[in-house]
Amino acid sequence: MLIEKIIPPKSDAYEKYKLHFSKIGDFIDKKGLIQLFILWTLVVSGIVIDMGIENRVVYWNWNNWVLGLSKIFFITVLSIFLLIPKRIWIIDSKKLSNYSIIIATVISFFIILFGLLNTNLTLKHLFVTIPYIIFFTSGILIFQFQVRLDHESKKWVIENIDNKILILSTSSFLMILATLLGIYIDDPIISTVSMVSLPFPLIALIWPTHIRHLQRARFYPLFICAMFLSVRAPWFLIPLIILFYSLRLINYFRFGIVYPSFGVDFDEEEV
Repeated sequence: MLIEKIIPPKSDAYEKYKLHFSKIGDFIDKKGLIQLFILWTLVVSGIVIDMGIENRVVYWNWNNWVLGLSKIFFITVLSIFLLIPKRIWIIDSKKLSNYSIIIATVISFFIILFGLLNTNLTLKHLFVTIPYIIFFTSGILIFQFQVRLDHESKKWVIENIDNKILILSTSSFLMILATLLGIYIDDPIISTVSMVSLPFPLIALIWPTHIRHLQRARFYPLFICAMFLSVRAPWFLIPLIILFYSLRLINYFRFGIVYPSFGVDFDEEEV
């Protein structure tokens, strides 16, 4: 990241800004703002579903950017003041219970429906959301593994790997199911997203347990989904980029790390 070259760790300028960014970072952690990546992607999934039903071959359409950004703003406010503080939406470093997974799946369904609110809902709309819900549930399952960042060593640590075979097998199966359903309903977005994302839980299942495999299985399916949604709704790239680089900047001054990142270990090459 360019800021590392301009203001290296332990420099006077770095120490000067560290306190201010630490306060901002504490607020971000408290409000769980990193989870906005998931919530925003769910909203845009609903918008893109509606676009695809109206015109299967639509792409790079800026027409609904005002409505789309308004919905993203609404779900952001809702998450900050209700979903996350009240522990209604729980996707964090703690092990998820079966109850939490069910609640997250139900909430995901309603958030996608919120993205569809600008149209007259039909049974077809509801049916097309099914593979999207299945895909997101497959990703949520990976969060049953507890992963913690050791700020001193700057290494990710696995604190829980219980039921690895069952969880990753279920996640892989759900991605296959989402792919097949996406093909059946002729939705090129979710069918391709699920197909491209499938190797990540499969590799984590087949290969020996390693933090890199779990981190990739958490991050990349969501990233892939967001990028494919942006093919139809390119305005979605704007809030994604702002959130992504804002969090990287804040975490750099807080902990001296570049996170979130495309590299799952800090010794990997950054993009």
